[in-house]
Amino acid sequence: MSTIASLTPSRSFRGVTPSAALILAWVAVVIALAAPAFKTGVLDAMSTDDAMRLVEVRDLIGGQGWFDLSQHRLDPPGVAMHWSRIVDLPLAAIILCLRPLTGQHGAEIVALRAWPSLLWAAALSLVARIAGRFGAAAHREKIELAAILLAALSIPSLIHFRAGAIDHHNAQIVLLLAFILCASQIEKGAAMPVLAAAAASLSLAIGVEMLPAIALVCVVVAALLIWKGRPATGPAGLFGAALAGCSVLLTAALLPVRSLAAPVCDSNGGPLLLLTVGGSVGLLALAATTRFTPTPIARLIAGAVVAAVLLGAFIWSFPGCIASPYAAVDPLLAHFWLDRVAESLSLPAMLQLAPQKIAGFHGFPILTLGVCVTAAAGCAPAARFSWIVASVALAALIGIGVWELRGAAAANIVAAPLFAAGIVCLWPGLLQGWKLLQVAILASPASLAGLGLALGFVSWPLLHHASAPQTGIVAVDPATACETVSSVTALAALPPGGVMAPIDSGPALLAATSHSVFAAPYHRNNAGNRAMLDAMLATPAAARLLLADRRVDYVLICPAAPDQKDFEAMAPDGLAARLAHGEAPDFLERVELAGAPQLSLWRTSGLRSSLR
Repeated sequence: MSTIASLTPSRSFRGVTPSAALILAWVAVVIALAAPAFKTGVLDAMSTDDAMRLVEVRDLIGGQGWFDLSQHRLDPPGVAMHWSRIVDLPLAAIILCLRPLTGQHGAEIVALRAWPSLLWAAALSLVARIAGRFGAAAHREKIELAAILLAALSIPSLIHFRAGAIDHHNAQIVLLLAFILCASQIEKGAAMPVLAAAAASLSLAIGVEMLPAIALVCVVVAALLIWKGRPATGPAGLFGAALAGCSVLLTAALLPVRSLAAPVCDSNGGPLLLLTVGGSVGLLALAATTRFTPTPIARLIAGAVVAAVLLGAFIWSFPGCIASPYAAVDPLLAHFWLDRVAESLSLPAMLQLAPQKIAGFHGFPILTLGVCVTAAAGCAPAARFSWIVASVALAALIGIGVWELRGAAAANIVAAPLFAAGIVCLWPGLLQGWKLLQVAILASPASLAGLGLALGFVSWPLLHHASAPQTGIVAVDPATACETVSSVTALAALPPGGVMAPIDSGPALLAATSHSVFAAPYHRNNAGNRAMLDAMLATPAAARLLLADRRVDYVLICPAAPDQKDFEAMAPDGLAARLAHGEAPDFLERVELAGAPQLSLWRTSGLRSSLR
């Protein structure tokens, strides 16, 4: 650290300030990420989750109850979604404010472009702030510039800030950055622990994806209290009190009280409230007992007792929540759908299916974790807590990414400011000239992704022949696979009814039409998804009974979708295979859709007699 301080301060790289770099990075990434949307339209740039979010916002604007989180057109009478109104609220506000000027459609288009762009600006600002806080004060601007550059090159993260990205992942990334910034400075003023608690509560109220990182940082706060004792009671107590208060207030604002007893493990609810409030009360109790526990060992024992009581109460109250959130997914659905979702890939699966992509998703966070741990060991004692917070949060995100690829997005952008600050702490000479920016470019996720693809291009034939063939993720065009809004808009002209369609077509159909659907890519929709699979795989005679039981009005297949190939392979005599070969049973009447060659649609007839 003394070596860094001895270098001549330099406020920028030849006049490029962090503020200018932030604006340039924001504009460049927004334009780059909006380019596909300008070509296909922002509605078609939405993912299945983005389309479902838009449907939920429309329902809220249309009068659906604030506490009613069911999607009533999904497997009618509806499926309770595991999402939060927190993200619905700003989107609905944008649309309602602009609707008198642009109309409903125009207001939605603006919201689809503006919301992710605003969140990207917030993410860049927080990245720069974290880098500045962790870096040497005399060279803060150089470190902030490097961090901004790394964030702009964090390819796995940027997909969540593209035009049309209104799902909750981008908001959670921003809140996690704010949480790490404030939690790492928890001893520096009363505002930081309160802001850290607020960011954590908001993130968890949106979804539980960041729970491991937030929980481990809370453990670090408890460890600070155990280590320091009474000097840390103020920050730890404020954090605990604010976390409990914010969690209770948000839960009361978002959920009806009667729902808190339900064992809802995949979203905000009773189990999560027990963990947050129980942990906060435990932290407050530990802070209150520091006068009776004068040594770290005594406080450690007290903390272990508190943790044991909390975990025991949680397991006793909600034993089902210790399983995977996908444990309840039907095994056939897991094989047919969940195991093939790209963002759900585990690291072992990537090793089999796409080893050349591992460096681009996992390389930079793992490299940065090594930098953070080394910096924590060698930095000044006053900065050690901040580096421990950063190391623990990043390690948790890497762990999430190993289990499920979607965790790599947050890991990469969180790593950006930590790498810029940490690498300078280890090698102060990088502050001379343009060396820091050069190292940032070479170590960035974009560069590592390119290196991994280059090595994979050379080694893939050897790996392919050395291992057994694997079935895995198939890259498809969402439009030809009937997953985009425009690809299914033709059905909007038909009388509203229930559409039995492929899983990934469900959200687009809900967004583009007034129809109901039975299948959509959500783990809570077990019954509807399984009904669709059973009908498509069944013989025509058996399918007739299934369709009648579900009161299906239309049957849709998409010949170019991967689902259709799976249907034909798994059940050559099943309904989907027969329809693909033009062998429609007598209870299905072909519907011609003008301008939609990618769709094949049939209207049901005579099904009511099947139930008699």
